[in-house]
Amino acid sequence: MGGNRSAGRMVPGLLLLAAAVLYACAPIGRAADPSELAARPVRVVTTAGLIADAVKQVGGSRVEVTALMGPGVDPHLYKAREGDVLRLARADIIFYHGLHLEAKMADILAQMGRWVPTYAVGNAVDPADLIYPEGSAGNPDPHIWFDVRLWMRVVSYIAEALAERDPAHGAFYRANAEAYLRELADLDAWVREQVIKSPCGILWV
Repeated sequence: MGGNRSAGRMVPGLLLLAAAVLYACAPIGRAADPSELAARPVRVVTTAGLIADAVKQVGGSRVEVTALMGPGVDPHLYKAREGDVLRLARADIIFYHGLHLEAKMADILAQMGRWVPTYAVGNAVDPADLIYPEGSAGNPDPHIWFDVRLWMRVVSYIAEALAERDPAHGAFYRANAEAYLRELADLDAWVREQVIKSPCGILWV
């Protein structure tokens, strides 16, 4: 049994080694300079699908988005595979959630940040605005997409990250983000209106 535990601990290290080899041998998109990116779609890899959806709204035709986690996958338990490492290594930019949501991928994402521009969208939210459940050892509740207003900050964060990587199309990303933010603001207003109409709604808002 001790051997099995040792093998389990080796897996992340082997994946990181694979990433280093890929960095040295494969055509890694993140090395492209802004002038090259301006002439082609930006390759984006995300962890969760909900982040991929936001990137598509902001990036439009300028991005090619790959989500590592499909529908119904628990991000808390997901472990990176060799194919995931290849996709991450060939990305121009990586978006992940952060706030300990992708706990099993933390080491991989941290190492990838050395080679590929990597952004944790949870950083868009002020820690003071997060919920810290009792018994969570000081860790916040990472499910910020349940609050539309918090997720709107994530959308703006994504727009600025894309503009930083591909400045030639910064205005395009920001315009798309503004349009999407208006949709989200309408959604937030509708949700709050419906909650107020409910018997306990006044307590929620």
